[in-house]
Order: sequence, then C-alpha cells, then structure tokens
Amino acid sequence: MAVEVQFATGSSVTTRTVAEFAARLGDSAPADRVVIDVSELEDVDLTFVQTVDVYRAELAEASRVLALSTQANPNITSLLARCGYREGADPSDLEFWIGEETV
Repeated sequence: MAVEVQFATGSSVTTRTVAEFAARLGDSAPADRVVIDVSELEDVDLTFVQTVDVYRAELAEASRVLALSTQANPNITSLLARCGYREGADPSDLEFWIGEETV
C-alpha cells in the first residue's frame, strides 16, 4: 500500500526557516510520495530550491516521489528566473518546478 504525506510550507521558507522545513521533509521519510503544498508560499529564497532539489533526488534514488501541490507558484517562478535556474535546466526539473515541458 502506497503511503502519501502532504504538508504545507506556510508563507515563508528562507535561510532563517529552512532548517525547520528540512526537518519536516525528513519526517516524511517513510512515505512513497511526498507532496509539498506551496500555495501559501510568499517569502522564498534559494535555500528552499536547494533543499527541495536534494530531497527530490534522494527520494528518486529510493523509487519514491516528491511533488508540489501546484506548479508555477509565482514567487518560486520569479526566484528561479532571478537565480538563472531555468537556463540549461533539465526538462524534468522545469516540469517539476513550473509545469513547463520542453522538447
């Protein structure tokens, strides 16, 4: 039986709060699928993207899935553009973060 864990980020994941966010991700370790609700996320910095990328890779190695509740959160999309993440990104990364498929 597949186990799914869902949790909300709240309104902020930044350098100041990323340790708490990472701990919550770690608490979801037994789940086959982890869904992060980013609908309320307003204040976000690169530590969020880095933490999610690392955890997503770890879950993929264990044949498990990390997903966002909604793609193209405008605050995340803006951050990805500002930090140059989209240029040369793997198509699966763009699909994960912003729902954009590339050919």
